Amino acid sequence: MKVTVFGAISPIGQELVEDLLFRGYEVIALVADATQVPPGWGEDVRVVLGQITDPAAVDAAMDGAEAVINTVDPRLRPRSRRPGLVEATGHIVAGMHRHGIRRYIGHGTPLVSLCPKEKPTTRLKIHRFLARHLDPHAYRQMAGMLQVVAGSGLDWTIVRFLHVTGGSARGLKYVGFFGPGAVGSSATAADIARFTATQILETAYIRDAPAVSN
Repeated sequence: MKVTVFGAISPIGQELVEDLLFRGYEVIALVADATQVPPGWGEDVRVVLGQITDPAAVDAAMDGAEAVINTVDPRLRPRSRRPGLVEATGHIVAGMHRHGIRRYIGHGTPLVSLCPKEKPTTRLKIHRFLARHLDPHAYRQMAGMLQVVAGSGLDWTIVRFLHVTGGSARGLKYVGFFGPGAVGSSATAADIARFTATQILETAYIRDAPAVSN
């Protein structure tokens, strides 16, 4: 099974590619700069060079794929002030419809309200207030990206987390929704990647947005 990964050279993206290869998937990665391709990928990953904001490059990266994973996260690009990620998400969704790909897995944040099952805690409400005021650009981009996906009609799952930490996988302690349980504030890139990879064949969270933490 071929899987296209956007944001493959980010810390989570690299962990994800390695995990997908370990699970036996064929990986296609859209990469903006050939010099950033990890040497360990070798011939195991088909690299398509191009920008995520270029519809033609996005379309080429999805040729032959059966699922798409988008790890691009405005929170991890603090110097980027381009509003293009919402438009780029639209390119991905449009390309998936053209190629007949149904399964979309993306990353998001509990700071953006998306899930009707959720009952925000006081702590989460404070985090949301701070996010809207301290980094409004990233907040608007993330909200716009999630809205595009939620209205796409695809079989989507959004994996949400507050903060990313380094280090080896430790196993997720929580997968669910704010309100019913105590979601922590962080998860390792390795654990987020592993959970994301499992969602390709998982059906429990289709058109849903579980929060995860260590």
